[in-house]
Amino acid sequence: MKVQEELSLKALVLDHLKFTFEKESWQPPLAKAVEGLTAAQAAWKPAPERHSIWQIVRHVTHWKRSVLEALEGRPRSYEELEETDWPEAAGDEAAWQADLRTLHDVTGQIKARAEAMDDAALAERRVWYEGKTEWAQAAGIRLVRMATHDIYHSGQIRYLRALQGG
Repeated sequence: MKVQEELSLKALVLDHLKFTFEKESWQPPLAKAVEGLTAAQAAWKPAPERHSIWQIVRHVTHWKRSVLEALEGRPRSYEELEETDWPEAAGDEAAWQADLRTLHDVTGQIKARAEAMDDAALAERRVWYEGKTEWAQAAGIRLVRMATHDIYHSGQIRYLRALQGG
C-alpha cells in the first residue's frame, strides 16, 4: 500500500499554479495555449470589438504583475489597474515574443514567491489593492484565484486559435 503525502495548503497552491500555467492535464494550461503562435495569429480578432490573444496575454500579465507587487508589499490601486487594462496589442514578432517572455517571467516570480512561503504565510490575509482593506484575503486564496484566471483565459485562447483554423 502506497502511503499518501499529507496535503498542505502550500502543496495545493503550488499544484494549482503548475497545472493552470505549464503542465498539461485535462485542461490546456496557459503556457501551452500560447505556444507556437505568431504575432499575426496573436493580434487577430474575430471582430473589431473583441479581444485578441495578444490582448489576453497582456491582460493576464497585467493582473499577475499586480499580485506580485502586492506580495512584495506594494499593492496598487484597483481603479488604476482597471483603467490601464486591455491595451490594444500589435507589432512584430519581437514585440510578441517580448510579451510572452514577460508573461513567463512574472509567472515564474510568483511561483518562486509561493514556493518560499509556508502554510502560515499562505494563510495570512493581505491587502491586494491599495485602500481596499475590505477585499483582503489569504495569500493562498489569491494565488489560486489568479491561477484560475489563467485557465479561464487559456480556454478563450484555445477557442480563438480554433477560429483561425489552428
